Amino acid sequence: MNIKSGVVFAYAFALSIETIFIESITAVLQLSPLTLAANSIPLAGGMLLFIVTFIMKEKITVFRSWRYLLAGSAFTALGIITWYDSVSRIGASKESTLTGPLEATVVLFLAWFFLKERLSKIQLVGSMIAIFGIFAAVMSGSALEVSWSLLLSSLFSIGDLEAILSAVAFAIAIIFLTKLVGFHSPIQVAGASLLISGLILAAFQLIFYPEIPAVQQFGFMLLYSFLPLIGALLYSMSLRKIGASITSIIASSAYLMTIMIQLTLRELGLKTILPENIPLLVVGGLLGLLGISLIHKDTIIMSFRRWSPQFHQGLARKARRDE
Repeated sequence: MNIKSGVVFAYAFALSIETIFIESITAVLQLSPLTLAANSIPLAGGMLLFIVTFIMKEKITVFRSWRYLLAGSAFTALGIITWYDSVSRIGASKESTLTGPLEATVVLFLAWFFLKERLSKIQLVGSMIAIFGIFAAVMSGSALEVSWSLLLSSLFSIGDLEAILSAVAFAIAIIFLTKLVGFHSPIQVAGASLLISGLILAAFQLIFYPEIPAVQQFGFMLLYSFLPLIGALLYSMSLRKIGASITSIIASSAYLMTIMIQLTLRELGLKTILPENIPLLVVGGLLGLLGISLIHKDTIIMSFRRWSPQFHQGLARKARRDE
């Protein structure tokens, strides 16, 4: 594993830890998912912009593209609150296994519909495999003999539907934020979108579900806000180093990491929310990973060629011939 892919694996690990912490904090501290998101997300975004301004010494320009930023942040806010609430209902492992493959599939079809990108047969096959993985993950929540006899409407719990809505919202947000990354640095886009989406959630909470955290609870939320901060930093670094497609594929390993970490925590005697059928959940996760890999097959091949020594040797020979 080289440094470039190591950054993405670090992001995947940070994402899985963040998801597990959502489950733990909402249960242990008796905080609502909305309160956790409304307090921690704008803190993370503000700290990112602080790093850009005072440590990286960059001028903040992302707010000039406010139309894309506001739209992307609104869908990010929807994705965050449904993500947090879904984790509190069905657990970190199942939620991440549902959203990873679905988000990649939705992004693919949105890019085809809005950006007029062509879909290949391999990508369509990958999408179908990812969808089968999603159904396997959904059915892992109950016994197989029960699940097969249920109708589609009864297969999906509220937490499952929230996870699906979260994946769709994040996928739509990616379309808007990808436009911004073309004009502004990824870290500025990440920081500004987290800040604005967090403020949207904070306003929603103050109006409809006012809840004032205790000092101790706020301290935990402040510490927790470093997780989305670290994740956003690693994600922006990965975008710069290996691009969005490879980042998406390697980051999808986050849900497999989440399952392994939660199983380890359960063996240590800690309480975690896990579905009844763990093998079926793992199968769903592996199918999702295979589907995502097929969706980005061409990019994977090109990236491996660029990383290979033969590719760089060929560039060197070409440069010598040109001289």
